[in-house]
Amino acid sequence: MSAALQLDPNRRQNDRIDVVLPVRVDGTGSGHSANLSFGGACVELDGAAPAVGSAVTLSFDVHGRTIQVDSEVRWAKPGARPTIGVMFRRGHRALVAALVAGLVGASATTASAATTTNVPTFDPNADVELDMNAGPERPDKQQVLDAFSRQYDAIDACVVDSRRDPDKPLQGEAHVEVLLNPAGASPLGVNTELPKSLAKNRQLRECLRAAVATAAYPSYDGPPIVVEFDFEIDPGFEEEPAE
Repeated sequence: MSAALQLDPNRRQNDRIDVVLPVRVDGTGSGHSANLSFGGACVELDGAAPAVGSAVTLSFDVHGRTIQVDSEVRWAKPGARPTIGVMFRRGHRALVAALVAGLVGASATTASAATTTNVPTFDPNADVELDMNAGPERPDKQQVLDAFSRQYDAIDACVVDSRRDPDKPLQGEAHVEVLLNPAGASPLGVNTELPKSLAKNRQLRECLRAAVATAAYPSYDGPPIVVEFDFEIDPGFEEEPAE
């Protein structure tokens, strides 16, 4: 029993999160981030603000690493501690990957050190022994989609760490099958199929399985079912200015 769930092709959103990180701004001084998104950041400065429209390089300190991000100043607010909003131009994928690695407890030296999971693979064609005591419910599709979508940052960390050329996206789509656990804990199984060009990339496959397995899938009163997801591995992002 399986269900294929449709994902928004524009799957990445530039939601802002409150993250305070030390930041150095070339030619200006230092400060700290007030919030971040994939598209940009809000930065509070100790010194003068660079001009709106100027190109700046921000150096973020993340878990003992220094990550440089080429950016453009989109707005500035004067004051004793000026605040600027920047749009990221280059280097931000590594920043997001390092943040995700820290959140999941991965090593600071690699964006996706947590590349394995205790959740096994499974045979999607095998007969499923239904629990006669299980209820008639099926998981809410939107809740399952939301749970999967919240793993995109972890998926991105896997992709960033798998690229040989940091500026060359990985081509193709991934197919993921998840055997849901009615208890709502870790799924009972996760399969990941990569495109032919990446089929031998075991690190990427296992990293994606680990990312998918740690999603907070909903509980429900019913039998285990298989849900399937197809998504572009490395779709790129529309960069939007922080406001």
